[in-house]
Amino acid sequence: MTFFKYLKDHVYSILIVLFGMTFVELVLFLDPNVHFYTGTLIYTWFLAVIFLVANLFLSYHHKKDWYKQLEAYQNDLSKELVGANNNEQQFIQSKINNISLEYRNELTELYQNQKDQREYTESWVHDIKVPLSALKLAKDNDLDKELVAEEIDQIDYLVDQALYFARLNNFSNDYLIQEQDLNNIVKSSIRTNKRLFINKRIGISLDISDKKILTDEKWLSFIINQILSNSLKYTPHNGKITIFTTEKDNNIELHIKDTGIGISNQDISRIFNKGFTGENGRKSGSKSTGMGLYLVKKMIDKLGHKISVKSEKDHGTEFTITFLDLPYYNN
Repeated sequence: MTFFKYLKDHVYSILIVLFGMTFVELVLFLDPNVHFYTGTLIYTWFLAVIFLVANLFLSYHHKKDWYKQLEAYQNDLSKELVGANNNEQQFIQSKINNISLEYRNELTELYQNQKDQREYTESWVHDIKVPLSALKLAKDNDLDKELVAEEIDQIDYLVDQALYFARLNNFSNDYLIQEQDLNNIVKSSIRTNKRLFINKRIGISLDISDKKILTDEKWLSFIINQILSNSLKYTPHNGKITIFTTEKDNNIELHIKDTGIGISNQDISRIFNKGFTGENGRKSGSKSTGMGLYLVKKMIDKLGHKISVKSEKDHGTEFTITFLDLPYYNN
């Protein structure tokens, strides 16, 4: 900022001071009890103007370094603004730093979302090639229709996962919390995965409460589908999946328990990490993307539910989704 621009910003203050000085001089000149020479009044008026200009100049000089820092700061917003010399500058500095921090956080989140989207797209394209290749092979060799159906189910699963991954960043525009029948949602998820239940001869046991829960039906269906898909994938033939509800502190808990291969202690704390497949994913040879449970955790958090998991190697895994009691929601 130049000195003339600084004066322009303070033009009202200058005019007020000049008007005040002129008014005082005029009062003294017109007062019959005060005898001042006209020259003295004019001289003191000019002296006051000189002091005013000097004050403005010194004030500008004192702030000039601060203005230079502000101009330089816009070229590098990765650092905090420093150098404030007085309360006014400290106030401005604090506000600028807060805005800059929010900007950096939003920019980091945007970059991370773009990176996640790119990595997921690359992984998804790779994963979907497997069932597509199987379908092509089945067509060329007239293979079992059941195998074709399984691969189509896998494609549906991957497409569904991609759609929900894409919607995750716009979650607030795509959900509606209402009272829902948990029993119906669970049964719908079982029907979606019925082919795997039948092909692997996995038994199912249901004991779901009739109490309503507060959730979004579409997103919760996806969450349960992902958990069921994992349970079916890692449960051997003739195994069993038990789905039941319990109540604790007025909260409804949905348990999905299987008799699968379980999760090792070293992996269980990381199963919700993006892209993590763990020991089971590497050894089973299954089409594991490591994205299913990552999306589950993200959606659970956004819906305001809670999820926990406990597992014992070679003895199965149990996921528990807690639907919190929100009495104020019904008021």
